[in-house]
Amino acid sequence: MNNSLEIFDLTIPEHPELDTPDVSVFKQNLLKQVQFLLEKDINTLWNGLYRIDVSENKVKEIFLGVPDSSEVASKLCEVIIERLIQKMNFRRKYSSNSDEAL
Repeated sequence: MNNSLEIFDLTIPEHPELDTPDVSVFKQNLLKQVQFLLEKDINTLWNGLYRIDVSENKVKEIFLGVPDSSEVASKLCEVIIERLIQKMNFRRKYSSNSDEAL
């Protein structure tokens, strides 16, 4: 699992009937964790967003543009997952390029 999510103490659970991870359960768990951190430990949330390398401008837009804290958590989850997907795609792209060079 991606080390950048260690701060949220989450793993992607395996779906019992599929060979692939159940991302919907991951999203639900991530949302719960982000909501908890918003309410109880905002500094840990900020540190986690920084470690994942979520755009600071996107985070500021969310906090300034969304009045409801549950909606803030949902939007933060979206940008976290978006950033993780970007990082996975970059890793795939560059790891496949290095394999072709061999």
